[in-house]
Amino acid sequence: MLEGKELLTEAEAQRIAERFLSVKYFQSKVDFSNNQLIIKDDVQIYQLQGKISMQSRGSLNHFIAGKSANKYSFKIEVDAQQGQVLSYELT
Repeated sequence: MLEGKELLTEAEAQRIAERFLSVKYFQSKVDFSNNQLIIKDDVQIYQLQGKISMQSRGSLNHFIAGKSANKYSFKIEVDAQQGQVLSYELT
């Protein structure tokens, strides 16, 4: 673990995660529900979880798919010192 370097705050980790997800999924809305600071392989990591709502790309999809069809759960890990996204998963 790197000593002497300040950790990100939980709010900063959320902003990094939200920015990352919004780049990957344009015009999405991110809601965080569970955040933890953990140590994994001697690295401090924020594990962030929540729901992401995405807009349908086609106008026809609004009629075919229900409103809940574009909501997904996500898990994302952000390095608490470097501020880099280490992994993410949508389900």
